[in-house]
Amino acid sequence: MKFTLENQYLNGVVELMQRMPLAGYQSMARTRFIRVLKNPVQELADANKDLLNEFGQKDSDGEPVIEDGNYKLKPDKIQAYRDSYEKLMNESAEIDKGTYTRHKEDVQDILKHCDLKLSGNEATIYAALCDALDVNFDEKEGK
Repeated sequence: MKFTLENQYLNGVVELMQRMPLAGYQSMARTRFIRVLKNPVQELADANKDLLNEFGQKDSDGEPVIEDGNYKLKPDKIQAYRDSYEKLMNESAEIDKGTYTRHKEDVQDILKHCDLKLSGNEATIYAALCDALDVNFDEKEGK
């Protein structure tokens, strides 16, 4: 399966797919799809951690300063971090991982028949995933 998806949608896609009530073969297709996203999600987390280490404050041992679970940024580097983070999130992940021959079509079918009520960010994430996977809602069933 090969497609591109903006980094800003990666985590949301995993959460959305996990929320879909599926059974049997569709559930298996979803699980495999989430596995396909595992590496890009981890690479994004690692890249963000690198940015936080670059722009964050360090303690006397050279370790990042973390307060209330958040990295403390250097005051003069906050805007540089924000700019870099925005650029990172707007980059597209190129996802190219072999699974099985009809996997893309199976995920397209799951998305076409999604019964979840979506709004806000979740609706935006759904639309981005449908665009990335070329889901055709005009296509007639059985063709």
